[in-house]
Amino acid sequence: MDKRVLLAVAVVVVAIVLRAALGSVDAVPYPDASREVRHVIPWRAGGGTDAAMRGFVRHFERHLGMRVMTENVPGGLSSAGLTRVQNAPPDGYTLGTMTYDALSVEILGLAPVSWRSFEPVCMVTDHPSALIVPGVSWQDVEAFRVAAAAAPGEITVGNVGMRGIWHQHASAMEQAMGIELLHIPYEGGSGPQLAAILGGEVDAIVSSLPAAMPYVEDGLLKVLAIMAQERSDLVPDVPRFLEHGYELDYSGFRVLVAPSGTPDDVMGVLSSACRETAEDPEYQAWAAEAGIGASWKDHDSTIEHLESLAAKVEALMARLSR
Repeated sequence: MDKRVLLAVAVVVVAIVLRAALGSVDAVPYPDASREVRHVIPWRAGGGTDAAMRGFVRHFERHLGMRVMTENVPGGLSSAGLTRVQNAPPDGYTLGTMTYDALSVEILGLAPVSWRSFEPVCMVTDHPSALIVPGVSWQDVEAFRVAAAAAPGEITVGNVGMRGIWHQHASAMEQAMGIELLHIPYEGGSGPQLAAILGGEVDAIVSSLPAAMPYVEDGLLKVLAIMAQERSDLVPDVPRFLEHGYELDYSGFRVLVAPSGTPDDVMGVLSSACRETAEDPEYQAWAAEAGIGASWKDHDSTIEHLESLAAKVEALMARLSR
């Protein structure tokens, strides 16, 4: 064989060996403690999701062994933040919080994003929807119903976006109770929604218990009833709508997600850190005190929950489209 050919072959072989050697040096196992994980919350700062997930992440990063930086990317019923997570490299260094409204985004066509486009790491919270009014107002659900029936379309109820979670659940309440309300949207999450009722801009809200609890405890707000099968430990004296004869059973959730295509080994590390966080006594104590509605579910159980809830959302959205 020509010496020049042999030399060329030798150069190629050496290059291949060096490339493999360098690749093995550069391939740092996940998680790489020298890097940071970016965590996207698709709602504004100051709301219930922001508080719950930032609190969770403070404990989660300790079990993951990496610093996790949280940023708020609100807009489009959470579609803006979810789109950023969906388009990120599936390497475990970008995570997001998915909430109930992700189930509506695809139906509404707000963005080319589907809740099925993500890998659930774990469910963090699951909390019932509640009818919440100012502290000095109606005494119970029946009084609220009578007032609404006497003034169709005059009692205002705030939500976080038309056709979003609280609009859906308030509309279901309307139908069950045979009343008509005036729905007022506040974009960005429960923060603006709570500010509206505290400021007297609306007469009531349908929202999550955890977000409202600080104001309920101060007497500024009152929970008339919750949409659940069981009473809540947060407000054990508050009845369920079912106790008043109204078939209302709806809740919200917060799920930690990774982009679709995230490798199994990376998902395994993330899932383990999530489980360890849920079992951490310090986290449990904080979650109980904060009243975030902590409810851990693993990857498979979370998917089952989302599949079941998606059917409810489709029915509610169809009703709103009539």
